[in-house]
Amino acid sequence: MRGNVCVSALLVAIVIGCGGGGLVLAVPPQSVASEDVIQQDLAGLVRAAPLIVVGKVADIQPGRVAGSGEGRLQFNDVRVTVERRLKGEPPAALILEQVDMTGRTFIGLGPAYKTGERYMLFLRPGEGDRYITIPQGRYLLRWWGGVRPTQAGPVADKLKGMGESKFIEEIGAIVGSGS
Repeated sequence: MRGNVCVSALLVAIVIGCGGGGLVLAVPPQSVASEDVIQQDLAGLVRAAPLIVVGKVADIQPGRVAGSGEGRLQFNDVRVTVERRLKGEPPAALILEQVDMTGRTFIGLGPAYKTGERYMLFLRPGEGDRYITIPQGRYLLRWWGGVRPTQAGPVADKLKGMGESKFIEEIGAIVGSGS
């Protein structure tokens, strides 16, 4: 099953392209957080995320390392300054954890963060003081006000191209209604 990502009730796998072959990292389903379920609508995405913010990437530094040999993964710590809080109580700056994609292909993780980019982020707690974006939970906010999802999915597909202010308004209405 080289080159595919499988998400099922039995197994979650990430396929990593390593040269000519592939490495499959399997995660037992009991370790998949409820926030990591693929949501079908914006209300579901808002409910699933304990923390929702608008933030700007301040810097990116090497983070922790997991595993060894070919299965070794380097993570990056992405420091994001919070411009606006829409749900939850974030600190003024957050540390997001993302796999370092240098030299590898990761399916389903979205592109690497870049310093200076602004995002709408739907987050859950990660390891220690770090946060992780939930599936369909990262939207690049373009300078002209357009929203661009970084991952495909039912919610992301509906939101592509929406204006930033309308996006924030809709999230605020969902949070305010408690639904």
